[in-house]
Parts: sequence; C-alpha cells; structure tokens
Amino acid sequence: MEETAKTAIIGAGISGLCVAHALHESGQPCDILESADQAGGALRSFAQDGYLAEQGPNSIMIKDRRVMQLLESTGLKSTGIGSEVISSLPAAKKRYVVHDGAPRAMPTSPMALLKSPLFSLRGILRAATEPMIGRYRGEGEESFGHFVRRRLGSEILSNAAAPFVSGIYAGNPEELSVRHAFPRLWKLENEHRSLVLGAIALRSEQKKSPNPRMTPEMISFRSGMAALPQAIVAGLPTGTVHLKSQINAIRPLPDGWQISWTDASGHAFNTEYSRLVIATPHHRLGALPLPTEIIEQLKPVRTLDAPPVTSLVLGFKREDVEHPLDGFGMLIKADENSPLLGVLFSSSMFDHRAPEGHVTLTCMMGGSLSPELAENSDEVVLAELHRLLGVRGTPTFRYRSSWENAIPQYGLDYQEAVEALEACENSHTGLYFAGNYRGGISVPDCILNGLQLGKRLGTTEPDA
Repeated sequence: MEETAKTAIIGAGISGLCVAHALHESGQPCDILESADQAGGALRSFAQDGYLAEQGPNSIMIKDRRVMQLLESTGLKSTGIGSEVISSLPAAKKRYVVHDGAPRAMPTSPMALLKSPLFSLRGILRAATEPMIGRYRGEGEESFGHFVRRRLGSEILSNAAAPFVSGIYAGNPEELSVRHAFPRLWKLENEHRSLVLGAIALRSEQKKSPNPRMTPEMISFRSGMAALPQAIVAGLPTGTVHLKSQINAIRPLPDGWQISWTDASGHAFNTEYSRLVIATPHHRLGALPLPTEIIEQLKPVRTLDAPPVTSLVLGFKREDVEHPLDGFGMLIKADENSPLLGVLFSSSMFDHRAPEGHVTLTCMMGGSLSPELAENSDEVVLAELHRLLGVRGTPTFRYRSSWENAIPQYGLDYQEAVEALEACENSHTGLYFAGNYRGGISVPDCILNGLQLGKRLGTTEPDA
C-alpha cells in the first residue's frame, strides 16, 4: 500500500522540484500542484533546425558539490559519452562591455588592465585604495551602487559593476541592497573590513581546509536547461506532479492544511496535508486562495519589484556576423543608451546551440532602468546588432519570449520581505515558502535552498 503524501508543494519550478527531490530521497512522498502544462518554471528550452533557445536562464555556475550531486543522482551527469551535462567552451571566459559605442574586452591580467580603454589610470589607482577603506558607517541599508562607489570608485561602478548588475538582476545598482543582493561582498566587508583583505583571508583558509571548495564550473545541458526539471520529475514516483491543476481553496487545520483542487481531467479533490510548501513566483502569491490574514502578511513579498525582461534569440550564418564572438557575451553600460541590456554569444558559450556554420545570439531587453525597452521590435534589435557586432543579412532563426515579472529585486526594503516570510511561517504551523524571492535569485541558489528545505522536512515529524 502506498504511503499517503504528507506534504503539498504548490509550484513545479526548480525550487519546488528540489524540495520534492529531497523529500523523495528521505522516503517521504509529496504532491506537487502546478497550473502550467509542464514543470520547470522559467527553465524552458526550444529546439528547431539545429538551433536551441532558452526562455529563461542559459547556464548554471556550479560552486557547490551538492548541485553536482543532484545532477549525478538524476542521471544528467555521467562519465560516459551520453552525459547530458556539457561544460562551457573556453571562449566563454572572455567578457565584453560596450564602452564608447563598441564592445571592449574586460581585462583579465594586470597588463591588460593598464591598456584597457574601460579604465583610466586614475580609476585604477582609486580602486587600489580599497584595502584602506573602512566599513560602512551609515544608517539603513546600503545600496550596491553606493557600496562599490565607496570602496572602488565611480569608474569601477559605471564601467564594470553596474553592467554586471544589469546582467544578473536586470536591476538598478542604486536600488539593490548589497546585504541581500550580494551577501558575499557584504560579508567580506563586515568580517574582514576590506574586499581584498577578505579574499586573501578566504584563500588562506581554503589552503588549510581538509575540504577545499570545488573549482567553479559553468555548465548547461545538450538539450537545454529544461533537461534539469525534466530529469528531476522523471526521478519522482509516478503521480507526484499534477500539471494543469487548479487550486480552489487552501484552509488551515489544527494540525495541517486542507487543499481543494482540480486536476487536468476536471476531477475534484479535498486533500489534507501536514505541511504546505508554497513555491510559486512571488507575484502570484496574491492569486492563491489563501486566508486573507496570510495574504496581508505577505504584502512585502507580493509587492517586490520585478521588471519585465524580453529575450530574443537570433540565429545567423557565421559569415553574416563581423565580430569574432570570442566570448561569453557583451554587457552594455546604461550611458550607452542602447535598446539592449546585453547579448549572450550563446553558440560561443556551449556546443549544440546552432547548426554547423551558424551562430546564435541571445538579446536581452528591459529591466529596472528601462522597462519599456522590453517591447522593442525585432527590427530595433537587428539595427543595434548591426551597429555593435557588424551583423548583416536576415536571421535564419528567431525565438522571442517575454517575462512580465522577470527577476525579483532585492531592494533597499527587502528586509521587510525577509521578516514577513519568517513571521508568516512562524505563525502558521506547517507552512513554508521557497523560490527565487528568498535566499538568492540564481538557479544554484534555488536548487540549494530547495534541497535544504526538503531535507529538513524529510528529517522532521510533519507537525514539528
């Protein structure tokens, strides 16, 4: 006889799936209720005529062995030639920033730094004073922009850090909390006073550690990022994931939760669970039929800013692109007034992204600074690619995807969201939240946070 599921998970994005994976490894069944017709959330891939386009994230930067263990346990990573995991190409180590109307390579050595048009000698000397800068003494949250400007100078901010932020968060560096959006940098300053001194101390600690950190590795999958959620689902017991389901009511009980829901066939269920994990996007929390009290508690979370972002993936014949595309891609400074946030050189990042003799470019538009640009036409994008990369001719492939609420911004008031989530969980037994609005926006962050929550639930009694 099958054991009855004690945990309900609402949302089959990567966070919810990782909670389920960890529960399954602990021997505890669960039900995943997902309104969409496929699992994976933003991890969706589209293949056609030898091209591969991603709707959401294009890669995973692995810095934690637990992520690699997930790939191995799901069968994605193997030692044979059939491994679905692929490592980034050597060219992906090079990055470009558009400066004065042209892509400029980010320097990777002291000599390249001195020769780079991105940084003046004055700017370099200002950054070199970083170890002498004290800790933040201001009141309230410090923005990432203020943090970088204070520690490294305005030139480093405008020509390196700010484009970096637009590439990760599609955000405004002056509105992101350094404590929450970039906790490692914030921790370095708080524990070591200086980023440079902190990095030196961490390196020394790692040399002495019996368990040194793994070397970071950027990976993706032969068939695209959608392979990850598909593999996790395949490893769960049949009947765990309920796609195209509709939740009609969520009621708290003295010892758990009752969920009224309808499956894809229209069959209605009233199921009681000891625990409820909500893993939907933050902007959809208000649409769930939760008690009014909980909806109000979650207001700081529901109202987190998440600007629109559009991805336009274009394929070209290699001879129709003048630029060598010898890098990860190019980020674009805000003062360039470009219609683009940046461009990934997708076929230079990974194999299996374009047919022989062709290349793939992933163009990003929108974000916090210019949300209206998410609606740019293909023609506007093509004109900018012609200006910056020497692209000519007609695209041989097009795939456009838009996210109205793309990336939650960990802004200067984000601490209110943190406290709201904790208060809500503490005041409602058996209620938990997981997603990219908590503990980090990246795919690895969501994986690790989901696995950690699932492992915790798998080793505690349902009413604990």
